[in-house]
Amino acid sequence: MALVLRIASRGCSFAHTKPISLQGPFATQWMRVSTTSSCLALKPQSAEDFWAKNKRLRRPVSPHLTIYKPQITSMLSLTHRATGLALSVVMSGFSIGMLALPNSYPFYLDLIQSMQFGGFIIFGAKFALAMPFMYHLNNGIRHLVWDLGYGFTLRNTLQDRLLCHDPVDTNGRRLAAL
Repeated sequence: MALVLRIASRGCSFAHTKPISLQGPFATQWMRVSTTSSCLALKPQSAEDFWAKNKRLRRPVSPHLTIYKPQITSMLSLTHRATGLALSVVMSGFSIGMLALPNSYPFYLDLIQSMQFGGFIIFGAKFALAMPFMYHLNNGIRHLVWDLGYGFTLRNTLQDRLLCHDPVDTNGRRLAAL
């Protein structure tokens, strides 16, 4: 639709050069579009043309992560994405597993309780799930603040550690203790 409106506003046509009889509120606008041939034909550029042009102009291939020094903000963003991906994989796997298994969730919960794992192992497993969740939650709040345009200085980034990363361990332990 946007392309049609853009073509209509420029007053050019690709297909027709003879008048077409149209009716309705936009008839005059479409009549102008269908009768004028003032726009240039667009030719698609192939991938070979792109690479040949860059080679001819001696443009470098885009640099990759290997030449950049890692910054705090880029590493925080990377770990935020990694924890989000890990949490979604774990939750999707658990959900699909519960749908595929023949019994219900309480049956498997009773099965795990009957195995009599120690409290330390259960707490460790819950903490392994709670820690990435709390990190992703706290870092998500930081990203929302960044989206508002605040906290980009190095000093603010280092101070955010007190508000964002230090509570992760404490809140992860609290969540695992439930």
